[in-house]
Amino acid sequence: MKLSFKTPAKINLGLHISHKREDGYHELETLLQMVSLYDSIELETLPSGIELLCDEPGIPKDHTNLVVQAAHLLLETCSLENKQGVRIRLDKKIPSGAGLGGGSGNAAGVLVGLNALWNLQLSRKKLTLLAAKLGADVPFFLTAPSALGKGRGDEVAPVQAVVKFDILLVYPGFPIATSWVYQNLNLKLTNPQNNISILKKFLSESQVGKLGKCLYNDLEPIVIQRYPEIQAIKEDLFNLGAKGSLLSGSGSTVFAIFDNPDCAKSAYTNLNKGNWEVFLTETVTCFSEFWPDEMLNYS
Repeated sequence: MKLSFKTPAKINLGLHISHKREDGYHELETLLQMVSLYDSIELETLPSGIELLCDEPGIPKDHTNLVVQAAHLLLETCSLENKQGVRIRLDKKIPSGAGLGGGSGNAAGVLVGLNALWNLQLSRKKLTLLAAKLGADVPFFLTAPSALGKGRGDEVAPVQAVVKFDILLVYPGFPIATSWVYQNLNLKLTNPQNNISILKKFLSESQVGKLGKCLYNDLEPIVIQRYPEIQAIKEDLFNLGAKGSLLSGSGSTVFAIFDNPDCAKSAYTNLNKGNWEVFLTETVTCFSEFWPDEMLNYS
């Protein structure tokens, strides 16, 4: 049996870091939004074992890959070792190390896909608990296309977004290690005035222009200091009519919000001529845009 589906990228419309926790992680508040840049995954049942095939040479295919970890976690949780297996084919379009959550979305998709393919009938709550074991970003991809994240980012609550709007993603061609960014973060320089609730309000009301003016990311200054290309990309996007532009997560992707589709397309055409990878996307508003019906039948 086989099951094919897509998994989306995400951007952080806002990201505030308050303090470092006793467990070594940082306490944060973030507004997360899925966008229509997708990886493709095919799951095929095997008698036993886990096999990962990927078209991207730099992607690990062993236990260090989150999708392999997700499959192993389900086998262990449901006591299916040596009773069930899967071949995972992963077609990557989302750049790695880019602040777009590609690997986390892949892992979440594999959890839900195998839940359907193996007929495990695990609830959304159970799958979300498993997702949190894989990484702080993974539960978001099981929760809602727009969501508020707290704690490590794994305490996620849905946010209702009303209409779609255009998002331009610009990947400068190099990854940035999340660990490096957090190690160099000076919490004394973060802005306590940054307010996620304002962003949430404008997103829920589909006030794209006002949303764009309020974007913020406490990690952006340290990244720009080391990688001035990020600032250059932002300036180009504003010059091309963006309502707002920001580094996504720990980077390296910069995104821009547009309230006019023609303006977004023109910006894409202008920027898609150099060394940067540019993706013209839109916000995602429901899981049925990328998951088949059999993956949606869990509660």
